[in-house]
Amino acid sequence: MVNKKASGMLNRAAFRLAGWQAAITGLVAAGAAGWGGESAAASAVTGGGIGIVAGLYQALRMFRVDASRSPDGFLRALYVGEAMKIALTVALFIAAIRVLKVEFAPTIIAYAAIYVVYWAALSTGYPWLTVSSARTNAADRGST
Repeated sequence: MVNKKASGMLNRAAFRLAGWQAAITGLVAAGAAGWGGESAAASAVTGGGIGIVAGLYQALRMFRVDASRSPDGFLRALYVGEAMKIALTVALFIAAIRVLKVEFAPTIIAYAAIYVVYWAALSTGYPWLTVSSARTNAADRGST
């Protein structure tokens, strides 16, 4: 298991990433609404949501294991998390297509668009995802 402080920071980073992905999904949905109406916007929200839910699941599962204490456990969590992410993504796409009858183009465009956030995070080293040390220290002391 990861220590509580590290776990909290990793979980906040995962949720912050998901927040940025939700913002991208909103932008794509707004464009889809202008292009194809309400149904296209709902399809875009569905596509972005599928990616956000699956990615957040994987991150939170992976962050439960401390790589410095158990490299093998972390690698196992990474592989299992990735397999579950793929299975969850497939299941959610099947449900979206069969149950929600989503439009293909806006769904796929929004799903793909959330990966821009990953690329930006990787190319910048995630500085915009981390909580500042001043805020973290204040939170640790119980102050605001």
